[in-house]
Amino acid sequence: MTGVGVVVRRAVVCGLAVLPLAACSGEPGESDMRKLVESHTKRALDGQGQGGFRAFDGFRKQGCVNTKYKAGAPPPEDKQYDCYYEARFVPQPGMPVMTVNGKGRFTRTDKGLTFEDLGAQPR
Repeated sequence: MTGVGVVVRRAVVCGLAVLPLAACSGEPGESDMRKLVESHTKRALDGQGQGGFRAFDGFRKQGCVNTKYKAGAPPPEDKQYDCYYEARFVPQPGMPVMTVNGKGRFTRTDKGLTFEDLGAQPR
């Protein structure tokens, strides 16, 4: 094998070795976050009598950090992440598209991933 072939092979092997670590991090993926935040947004808007919301026009995960706990408080058994996102949607039919930056707490439990809204601000 030539020098270039060896370098490419090493890069592929190293890249494949990292994949399981990324998949096991526990941090929620963008599609899981989108599903939970969309569901929450639909319930919130429907509860305010502002039906018509179906889905986001765009959603982007901006990043996650491990949830910080108060000093001396034991961390819960379930893994929690505070995640930031950007969502674009039409809040009501006929209204312009709105973009919001939001923050949510995503918790992995034995029953799956849960979402707690920590706030969102229009951009």
